[in-house]
Amino acid sequence: MSSRNRVRESGFTLVELLVVIAIIGVLVALLLPAVQAAREAARRMQCANHLRQMGIACHQFVDARGVIPPSRTASGGFPPLSIPANAYNGWACWLLPYLEQTATASNYNPQLHFGHSNNRAAIQTQIKVFYCPSTVKPRRAINFTSTSGGNFPITDAAGTDYSVMRYIEPGLWQNFPNDIDTYDSAAISGNYYGPYSYNTGSTIRVMRWASVTDGLSNTMFYVECSGRNDEYVAQSRRAGTNGGGAWCDEANEFGLHGCNPPNDTRPGRQPINCTNDGEVYSFHAAGVNTGMCDGSVKFISSNIPIRTFARLLTAQAGEQVGDF
Repeated sequence: MSSRNRVRESGFTLVELLVVIAIIGVLVALLLPAVQAAREAARRMQCANHLRQMGIACHQFVDARGVIPPSRTASGGFPPLSIPANAYNGWACWLLPYLEQTATASNYNPQLHFGHSNNRAAIQTQIKVFYCPSTVKPRRAINFTSTSGGNFPITDAAGTDYSVMRYIEPGLWQNFPNDIDTYDSAAISGNYYGPYSYNTGSTIRVMRWASVTDGLSNTMFYVECSGRNDEYVAQSRRAGTNGGGAWCDEANEFGLHGCNPPNDTRPGRQPINCTNDGEVYSFHAAGVNTGMCDGSVKFISSNIPIRTFARLLTAQAGEQVGDF
């Protein structure tokens, strides 16, 4: 049979194959950012759910115990909850029974220092709801020595990406009087404090929901401070470390200083996502999730003015928050 009568076999030429590959590459390049954005949106929603669970747990605690839990207990203890002097505890220990952590709660004794050997197994318990899904390093095991109330070597303490803010640091409004309101800086009774019960030495501040006169929906409760004890400044990992990253640690709480990127000078005019070294910080692109006292969760933009953010922190200052 003549070769002229042969049927041409089907298939791709090299040029056609290269064109197809190029098209697929363009589609992947277009779709990948959308996929990543969708995944981050899902993580942000899950983070908000964690904060909502903690808010509900706190309300259950208040219903059962009659007081808003302290942001920490320290040298003075906390008599309303029968916590003796030098029993140092972080804010998270009070939520354990209400977060389906009954076994951990039964192994943790808040009448002892969190670093006491009797609490070792409890503080090493990794608790999923205490981590933001966007965190760089989940299930962190943190080693440090607590020198508050004694000398306690802490081994493999479980971390958390959430925290509480006790008050506005007085140096913030003293250094930036044009950018933030001025507050009464009296210890414990000043109007620059947040909604938590608190103690300094033997002076005790007892808070209840009725004490939050700025309104439960206008007052922040749980905030993000992700990644500790690894240190981040302006979304970049630093070589050093910081403290307070364990959920058990009384040093987990912090005050609002504000800071200035990119070198983390303080005080400063940026309240969010400047550093995780004792400031509000997340791995979300444009802001942070924040749990409010009423149990709701709000996403707050990194561009929020520090005056507005400070007004959301205080519980009894009487400011008008406005839109944010």
